[in-house]
Amino acid sequence: MLAVIFAMVTNQQTIAGPVYPEVGTYKLQRIQPAPSGWVLENSPWLPRRLSSYTKGKITLFTFFYSTCRDPDGCPKAWEAFQKVHASVQANKKFHSKVRLVFLSLDPKVDTPEMMSMFQTSMSTPEAPWSFLTTWSESFLAPILNDLYVPAAREFDDAGKRTDIINHLIKVFLIDKEGWVREIYTTRFLDSDVIISDIGTLLLEEE
Repeated sequence: MLAVIFAMVTNQQTIAGPVYPEVGTYKLQRIQPAPSGWVLENSPWLPRRLSSYTKGKITLFTFFYSTCRDPDGCPKAWEAFQKVHASVQANKKFHSKVRLVFLSLDPKVDTPEMMSMFQTSMSTPEAPWSFLTTWSESFLAPILNDLYVPAAREFDDAGKRTDIINHLIKVFLIDKEGWVREIYTTRFLDSDVIISDIGTLLLEEE
């Protein structure tokens, strides 16, 4: 669902702003099932299926890595997730019905121990926020492929791996049955739109 841009002329001045369809007045179609690879949370010894984090609640999901410094990359996703997290916390109708999930693109650096620190600082009972990783890039690759997210390590002129991972930011809104219902890219990563879409999915459950 995209915001509609309108223009209003008042006293010879043009004021433009976004207008969002009212919650529940539109339909989000099923796009594809969410993948179900193996992921890690808090411990390297307790692998779980990703589906255990994408079913049972409405889920906002994306990939990130902790050393990303591209202002149009992971920091932008962080900002949007923080705004959605705050909105979920503030609205009792969302409590216990919505979760947020980050999955690392860099399992070598983003270990379960490091992810647990993020989770401790960000997650709340009203708005759980899981920080996941994988054993290795070979476990991550099928999940990326299933969601059509390109990601590749950058190499320097000497052919040495750098800490930069080029990737396209995609944020997935997944219903409680595990179906992707909306995909947001950096250009359309508006937390107000995401909250509206979450509200629309919740109305389906009533």
